[in-house]
Amino acid sequence: AVEPGTPAAQEIEQISRTSHDMTRALEEIVWAVDPAHDSLDSIANYLGRFAQDFLSAASVSCRLDLPVQLPSQPISAEVRHNLFLAFKEALNNVVRHSGAREVNINLSVGAKNFVLSIADDGKGFAPASASAGPPARGGHGLANIRDRLAQISGEAEISSQPGKGTQVRLTVPLPISRVGGR
Repeated sequence: AVEPGTPAAQEIEQISRTSHDMTRALEEIVWAVDPAHDSLDSIANYLGRFAQDFLSAASVSCRLDLPVQLPSQPISAEVRHNLFLAFKEALNNVVRHSGAREVNINLSVGAKNFVLSIADDGKGFAPASASAGPPARGGHGLANIRDRLAQISGEAEISSQPGKGTQVRLTVPLPISRVGGR
């Protein structure tokens, strides 16, 4: 047996955390490339479960507002992958920087796009100061979110005010149906 608090116990704990993180990363990759998940419904369910698990582990309450029925809209692996990474970055920012107690996640679907909104009740920030100058502590979170959405012809809007929380809106265009096709 290994004594708690010893260097060996700390090393075992670090190996366990690393193993867990690697397993989760592999699960994310498999989900993103699995053609069985090429639907809006699948991505909504996955993002909802991920948010609840991730935020619960950080003791942050999560409210999901997802449509009961979603159109059977195909979503490519590239879109799923980039949307998931932007979504994950937004949640990381909430946990690491906001001090939020609650996050509201909303998905709305229109004729030409869908919008995924992540709003927290945290301390907020002045967006102008966040985009000017070097990133705090080496982070590139907001730029990464915008870049991920740009790669899929989407758009990321980040609105915040000190003391008023932050909202990240990820807008993703839906493919236009082919004439006479499915």
